Amino acid sequence: MDLAASDVGSGPRAVVLLHGQPGSGADLGALADALAPQMRVIVPDRPGYGRSGGQAVGFEENARRVVGLLDGLGVAGATLAGHSWGAGVALAAARLAPERVDALALISPVTPGGRLGLVDRVLANPLLGPPLLRAGFGLVGRSLSLRPVRRLAAAALSGLRYEDVLATAAQWRTAPVWRSFFTEQRALVEELPALSPALGSIDVPATVVTGTRDRFASPRNAAELADALPRGTLVEVEGAGHLLPQQRPGIVARAILDLGTRR
Repeated sequence: MDLAASDVGSGPRAVVLLHGQPGSGADLGALADALAPQMRVIVPDRPGYGRSGGQAVGFEENARRVVGLLDGLGVAGATLAGHSWGAGVALAAARLAPERVDALALISPVTPGGRLGLVDRVLANPLLGPPLLRAGFGLVGRSLSLRPVRRLAAAALSGLRYEDVLATAAQWRTAPVWRSFFTEQRALVEELPALSPALGSIDVPATVVTGTRDRFASPRNAAELADALPRGTLVEVEGAGHLLPQQRPGIVARAILDLGTRR
């Protein structure tokens, strides 16, 4: 299955922006806008989400789809910038096809060496996860159908447009997004730990960006990930939470652009 993707901007370097779980490429619109004046910016909807739709897949198959996207666009190599779950895809692609990955930006990342929290383990449980996720996504989708709630969400996340919040609300009410989320929760348990032994062989410039108040992806684990990568460096965003691409797109864009100076 081909990935639906936007392709904007221009410049000598290309970057692929990989959204988190759940989500779509629209979540990274503000970051794409910040990068487009200086880079070619490719923003796919990952399998199971957005315009790509279909069945969600794990980290390795996501990585294969990203490499296929580069093939289809005629891009020999690119920086991969992954947010949250998307950071695991970027790492998997660097292991799968190192010749295609020029650099890595891992933003509020899931971390191969970190322990899953209780919530993640519950949502990955085959008995507990599906009913909880179905109810949760339905409730949030219905809440976002209310105009005041949509406006509040758009205001709180300045990198999201009001119409993107509207589209998210509709998708969460009508599409099986919760199934995609559950598939990816299982991959956190079954696939992510296997990436840990490969970290030491990923020899490209890599920047890990973390918010000091991230409650979903541990800043301590992010620092350990930066240390485990041979050319890793850590950028800490003081007072920021998990949604860095939406809340601090300028800082994230600067970190991605600075990777071009680390050869």
